[in-house]
Amino acid sequence: AAAAAAAAVAMPAFGAEEAAVTAGAAAVEKAGGEPRIPLGGGFAINLDIPETGLVNIVVLIAGLLYLLAPLLSESMSTREKEIQTDIDDAIAKYNEATARLAEAQKAKAQADGVIAEIEASIEKDQKEFKATIETQTEATLEKQAAAAQQALKDLQAGADLKVESYIQEQAIKRGVKELQQLDGDQKAKFMDAAINSL
Repeated sequence: AAAAAAAAVAMPAFGAEEAAVTAGAAAVEKAGGEPRIPLGGGFAINLDIPETGLVNIVVLIAGLLYLLAPLLSESMSTREKEIQTDIDDAIAKYNEATARLAEAQKAKAQADGVIAEIEASIEKDQKEFKATIETQTEATLEKQAAAAQQALKDLQAGADLKVESYIQEQAIKRGVKELQQLDGDQKAKFMDAAINSL
């Protein structure tokens, strides 16, 4: 006994507990003689149901389930509601995003249509403006050509009148000069010719 006590004092605390458990298990095995399945390290499976307190464990578990079931059920229900709320919010946000996307696509289609109409109108206006400018330019050129032609004709007519007036003037001056240079007989003949021509 003294040697066992000295050994127990010399052992660490964990070793002492393990030794005590092992010794207790061996003593129970020897005393009771019930069947046990050793697992090693001082542990064994006891097959004696009354001794293991299996009924107490079952009653304890059943009591815990009975007492904790409402709390667990309420907690699970609350969590389920939160999850369902999150799912509903996500679905609502998805539907809202889908609706906004559809609206944006519709607005884009309308904007594309308006842009196409504006571009078509601009192209039409450009063609009409070009045609109008070409028509006005052609009419202006024709008017200018006609005015230039008329001015040329007027200049030609004025030049012809000036030339004719100059010729007549020169002819008159020459005739007067020649008349001044005529002698008496020539003047008498000229006068007779002039009277006869009347």
